[in-house]
Amino acid sequence: MRLQRFLAQAGISSRRKAETLIASGAVRVNGVVVSTLGSSVGSHDRVEVEGRRVTADAPIYRLLLKPRACLATLVKDGKRPTLARYVRDAEPGLKVVAPLDFPAEGVVLLTNDGALAQAMTKSGKVPMTYHLKLQGIVGDDDVERLLRGWRWEGRAIKPASVARLATTEKNTWVEMVVAETRPRALKGGGDVIRHSLLKISRVRLGGLSFEGLAMGGWRDLSKSEAADLRRRAGVE
Repeated sequence: MRLQRFLAQAGISSRRKAETLIASGAVRVNGVVVSTLGSSVGSHDRVEVEGRRVTADAPIYRLLLKPRACLATLVKDGKRPTLARYVRDAEPGLKVVAPLDFPAEGVVLLTNDGALAQAMTKSGKVPMTYHLKLQGIVGDDDVERLLRGWRWEGRAIKPASVARLATTEKNTWVEMVVAETRPRALKGGGDVIRHSLLKISRVRLGGLSFEGLAMGGWRDLSKSEAADLRRRAGVE
């Protein structure tokens, strides 16, 4: 296995950052500094980063249904509830990928696969399905405007599909499929059609659905599900 992939799988960093660590001389293999990219390691090699031994355990891929009014972090806050309430004794290196804001609910990914975490954050390739509660009556013109897209913090946001789910006298529920991990970027969509975004619920992450999960519940992905997610994210 290539050394940079080993470090990413061990949860040390993304593969790109692992290359920087190697080039800086921070990585030793069997006591010898390795600064050449493309070096390989085997199961019996001892790998150290800045003097600390690391091991590439089998990567973890876990889908969790985040409740509302909960911080999307595995670190205890002391004041507000976090995902640490639902994932006790989280494995070292486990990160929350595609985190949701405190008031939002829906599926998030927990993984120690640094390469996948980096790709999902940066690439904008993995489609997410959101159910959005918008203030007021969202008409056909509003749907067409959302489909044309908008910009948020310098990045273009363009949904693959937008459909009305339900309408009351005061609000409209809309289903939006968009390759966007930042829930706040969806508020920009509400702004362009002048309908305040009241609630966000992520019901699908890539091909993974919330179905079968209770609030705060989680499950580990199958090998085929993990492989599909990596493929969607553009990870080798």
